[in-house]
Amino acid sequence: MTSAAATLDPPGSITIIGAGPLGVEAALYGRFLGYDIRLIEAAGIGHSLRVHYELPLPVMPHECLSPLAVSALHAQDPELLPQTLPMTYRDWVEKALKGIVAGDLLEGRLHCPLRATKIITVPIELDEEDEEEDEEDDEPIPPDFRIEFTHVSGQTEPLDSEAVILAIGNGAEIPLDFSLPADYFFRIGASPSGDLAEDLKQGRREIVALFAGLAGRDDLDLYRPRRSE
Repeated sequence: MTSAAATLDPPGSITIIGAGPLGVEAALYGRFLGYDIRLIEAAGIGHSLRVHYELPLPVMPHECLSPLAVSALHAQDPELLPQTLPMTYRDWVEKALKGIVAGDLLEGRLHCPLRATKIITVPIELDEEDEEEDEEDDEPIPPDFRIEFTHVSGQTEPLDSEAVILAIGNGAEIPLDFSLPADYFFRIGASPSGDLAEDLKQGRREIVALFAGLAGRDDLDLYRPRRSE
């Protein structure tokens, strides 16, 4: 984000592209805060981990998740995510990531398979009352993003969103008609190191900073342990 004033109040619309571990975590975080979240995935939940599916998970299953994600899984079924190894990447995707997306907060929010092929900006159409308020403000209302999606059938579909989060790693690019950095356009997990646990921790730090900026609250951190009463 390029402006400290670029905030977005819930239930503002946020489209997250990529349903890997960080995309799912960002979607859950946004829903906890009350945002209107859409989670878009071209292939399948956790598809970015497919090359590792049959390998053993290198860290404890719950250590690959945020406290919010662990709480969401436990709310559904305390036995859903085993706390011990061995477990393969495939098992973790099936039990953890898919379990989170199937939970109450994200139910119906996943759109898959749907591939984002282009993102442009479009001006917001204001009514008379909004135009008067905009004239009184020092800063103009920023444009929305219009994301063009392609179904497996080849049919295209546009979707407008106030903010966009790319969670597609560092290998995929989507054509943009605007320059970066841009307000309300984010990318998380773009510089993976190959260390799963550290990459997920770094990604969660990016999620915290992103939503703290949108809320205009530097101290906002839903991952921070609560103080006991």
